[in-house]
Amino acid sequence: MGRLWMTWSIDGVGSAGQNVADVEEACRALVGSVERSRRAFEVQEPWEELRESALYLQEQILGPGRETLEQGRQWASSLKGLSVLLVPRE
Repeated sequence: MGRLWMTWSIDGVGSAGQNVADVEEACRALVGSVERSRRAFEVQEPWEELRESALYLQEQILGPGRETLEQGRQWASSLKGLSVLLVPRE
């Protein structure tokens, strides 16, 4: 599996996209983005829910997401205010 194009969005914060080398880098980008989004929330509860979503999606990226991408297909998922899309790049 080669490079990937990744997009993600965080409800109430924004969205982003970038090229990543592999699923591990995608996980770091996703979780890191959620960590940085903490300052956008005045109370902890919504942010903590987003963080839990990011950690769950990280597990999904490393499991079924990786399997789907290795077959050359795109993979997407969302959970409680967090969405991610990974597309194989040639």
